[in-house]
Amino acid sequence: MLPVQDRAKVASQILGLTENQEISPIQKQTTVSEDWKKWLIENKLLNVPDWTLVQAMIENGIDIQIAIQAVRDIEADSSFEAESKHVQQLRKLESILEINRKLAELSPNFGTIERRSRISREEFLEKYYATNTPLILTDMMADWPAMSSWCPEFIKANYGNCSVQVQTNRNSDPNYEINTEKHKKTICLSEYVDMVVKGGNTNDYYMVANNGNLDREEFKGLLDDIKMFPEFLDPLKTKERAFFWFGPAGTITPLHHDPMNLFMAHIYGRKRWRLISPSYTPLVYNNVGVFSDVDLENPDYEKYPLFKEVRVIETVLEPGEVIFVPVGWWHQVKGLDITIALSFTNLVFPNEYNYKNPNIQSSQNSNTTSSQQKNLSLKTLDEDVKSISQPLTNEIVETTDAAYLVDEIHPNEVLIISFGFVSWDSPARFDFYGRTKKLANLVNKPINRILVRDVSNSWYHNGIPGLGSNVDEVAESLKQLIKQISPSKVITIGQSMGAYAAIMFGQLIGADRVIAFGPLSFLESEKARAIGDKRWLSVMEGLEANLPEVRYFDLLELCQQSSYSPEIQILYGQKPDPETPGEVNLDDFHATRMNALSNCTLHPYQDSGHAIVKHLIDNKQIDHVLAKAIFGIKLEISNQQKTALLPEAWQVWLAENLSKGVLPHQLVDILHQHGFAEINIIATLAHIRSQPSYLK
Repeated sequence: MLPVQDRAKVASQILGLTENQEISPIQKQTTVSEDWKKWLIENKLLNVPDWTLVQAMIENGIDIQIAIQAVRDIEADSSFEAESKHVQQLRKLESILEINRKLAELSPNFGTIERRSRISREEFLEKYYATNTPLILTDMMADWPAMSSWCPEFIKANYGNCSVQVQTNRNSDPNYEINTEKHKKTICLSEYVDMVVKGGNTNDYYMVANNGNLDREEFKGLLDDIKMFPEFLDPLKTKERAFFWFGPAGTITPLHHDPMNLFMAHIYGRKRWRLISPSYTPLVYNNVGVFSDVDLENPDYEKYPLFKEVRVIETVLEPGEVIFVPVGWWHQVKGLDITIALSFTNLVFPNEYNYKNPNIQSSQNSNTTSSQQKNLSLKTLDEDVKSISQPLTNEIVETTDAAYLVDEIHPNEVLIISFGFVSWDSPARFDFYGRTKKLANLVNKPINRILVRDVSNSWYHNGIPGLGSNVDEVAESLKQLIKQISPSKVITIGQSMGAYAAIMFGQLIGADRVIAFGPLSFLESEKARAIGDKRWLSVMEGLEANLPEVRYFDLLELCQQSSYSPEIQILYGQKPDPETPGEVNLDDFHATRMNALSNCTLHPYQDSGHAIVKHLIDNKQIDHVLAKAIFGIKLEISNQQKTALLPEAWQVWLAENLSKGVLPHQLVDILHQHGFAEINIIATLAHIRSQPSYLK
């Protein structure tokens, strides 16, 4: 994280202050309320950027100086320090759960629940109960009288005169299970049977475990029609541990977990069960008790984005089947028919656990998940992007932890969205920042910039923090930013992996032009093997081993199927690549393949390999190429410009690093990234080496 002073500087830039404006001193004691301090602590613990916090406070009427000081002071607050330690411990536990679920997902049987006929007590304990593994038993109820007699008509004929407690008016309350006491109603069982039989598909009423009807004396006859599983259940402990379920088709028990292990025996009708391992608990939005906020019938991924990573196991239970649901397993159940079932928690094994359930109250001024933190950050930028009046600096671009940056905003001017290239041995970097900054000076035209990088090196298929968790979400966020900037033209640009992203997102967002340096045209290993690709095959295999939920693995197909038709310019080298010897030149192959598109233009360079951008830089052509591709301008550069030395600050930086023994080519690469021409770099190196101070 940036130091306090640097973060304050960034905050001032976002807030529209000039670099020379000073923030006047204010007293240590701020006027923010205790509620605001609590809000700051919650959001700081979620790693919300300081400038986002300051902006939100200003929008709520807090003075800018007080807002900045409050953000600075909060890290020294004793409550923040204590909570920070606690959060770090929780994040460690969450990381362990993440490891466990990733390991579990490697199993070829993951996603299914084993079905067994009969099983001994010893095997059940060893393989399922002790390992917290669900199981379906198929032949445990064959000798139950209930299997041949229980149905709605039987229940009405034998117990219709009894009064029962049921849940009603469930459709009027989305939290009907949490508010179960409000929905309890006592009616005659014969009346309820008629409701179930004649009411059709509905979730408005249901006789559930919480109604406790099986513990009443008049229903003891029902227990005579079943035979407890002596291998697993204690028949002497049925009070408040055996439960009767009876309802129409369409009943839904919302997503929750139970604080103990249980069996559920299906006697009449079918139920669809959806189960989720406890290892996904940090992703299911468990804010109250044992319940999740997510409805598996219609999951709202925009509201609950973390839930996209959850793997749900689904199965249908038939009459005569028993499901073992281990403690902590999340499940949502829907009746596909009129259903009658029994559940049991009177197991012969230890079955009492001390669960710590949350009771998180929603707050307008608080964030409760890391995903909500991302939404806050993006929302602030979306709504107030035009307030960014100060340009990015090299320092910000080189030191920020952000995965994307938005530069100065100039409505009705060109917007360039650049995508960074792959980086295996160092953190991913933003690309084309220095180049386009220099280009703006050369052509004397302002340029809007959005810089994007993929720190996961997944060819932009695993999302960009702050923009979205998958390709489509990132594209949608970019569209929102474009709408706010209101440019005259949108151009996507990138090299190698960044070139793939430039084409992919260029299509998805409807860019006007795509400039791609040495792109692949597909990410499918089978196609790569067919052409002898040894360079990118491992990348493709890695992506296929952990398939992204949204993927565009063939750019040609994407372009052919898209309703957009941007102008695509591909620049690539035709020189044989010593790293991947073979009959096929990969860059030439992929460029030629994309040339099947009528809107694609190829620009081959016979003397360049895959590093086409470096080739253009070395040959002092990159500025001309970008000027032509972006603005259609032919540059006229004077001899004085060609031989100029680097700015004095960069000369000092270069001299200091040379004196420390940093290799010249490493420094040259960095200078290239900042937009300096090869001839100016060489002239500066020669100048520095000629100085007496350097010779010493």
